[in-house]
Amino acid sequence: MNKQRVGVAIGLVIPFLCAWRLSEFGNTVVVQMCIGMLTAAGLHVLVHWAGQISLAQVALMGVGAFVTARANADFSVPLPLAVVLGMAGAVVASMAIGLPALRIRGLALAIITLAFAFAASRWLFLQHWLVPQISGIPLRDDRLLGFDITQSRQLVIPVGLVCVGVVALTHYLGKSTLGRSLRMVAHDEEVAAASGIGVPAHKLLAFSYAAACAGLAGAFTVISIGRVGPQAFPVNKAVLYLSAVLLGGAGPVFASLRAAAGFAAFPVLFRGLGHYIDVVGPLAILAVVIASPSGLNGLDRALHERLARRHAPVPVPVSGGGPS
Repeated sequence: MNKQRVGVAIGLVIPFLCAWRLSEFGNTVVVQMCIGMLTAAGLHVLVHWAGQISLAQVALMGVGAFVTARANADFSVPLPLAVVLGMAGAVVASMAIGLPALRIRGLALAIITLAFAFAASRWLFLQHWLVPQISGIPLRDDRLLGFDITQSRQLVIPVGLVCVGVVALTHYLGKSTLGRSLRMVAHDEEVAAASGIGVPAHKLLAFSYAAACAGLAGAFTVISIGRVGPQAFPVNKAVLYLSAVLLGGAGPVFASLRAAAGFAAFPVLFRGLGHYIDVVGPLAILAVVIASPSGLNGLDRALHERLARRHAPVPVPVSGGGPS
């Protein structure tokens, strides 16, 4: 517990260090990494802890972004409350795939979530009542909780602090009784039901949590760029985030967060190579799976075991001779 508290304390300090030491470009990279980690945190809970495959995470990001932008731009809702409304909108939209998940799973569920992502990209995000301007919806406010959102050096503080909070909450969820119940549902639904676990409620909870994280990431996406248009949330990004979670592997959430942060930073750091990011994800999965079928978490466990054996005390042989 003390280690966890120290980790949270260090995490809360990092956004301020970034604002102080990094350039505007460096903080832009950090903001994009935080957005990627927020998206992956919810998807990790859904995929690895609840056993549900979803390709709709980026579509839910779009819902969160457009609801946030419309609430702030057209209805003068203060930006913090608009972010909350964006999260709520994503959770409501997630029920369109969460309710069918009560009856199906696996490939069929993956196809349904992919169909939802295509419907959002090709139809929903083109509707005038949701996105009145094809060029995007500009935000009305330029400050969030007193920080200037037009400067990454200031924006990184609220985004970073929220990201640390969500990561800590996700970690504690995995350690809790609820997290263990979710993993039991993923392992065997019949056994979980026989143990008194409400399988439908746990599935809907996982979808809602993933959607809330996606809606929050979408809200921060529009805040980071100042306006949002239909082209900001293509379907291929959903495959990329799912690749990050699969690359992380089952177990603690931090491996998936590392993968998502790397995928989010790549197009910003290497702008000339950004269009290769759709190839980087699958290649990274192939490389890691060849070394460890359990993903980055499996590599972490293998490394810890090797270090433990290397630093284990050498047993001192005891003389078996008796008194002469």
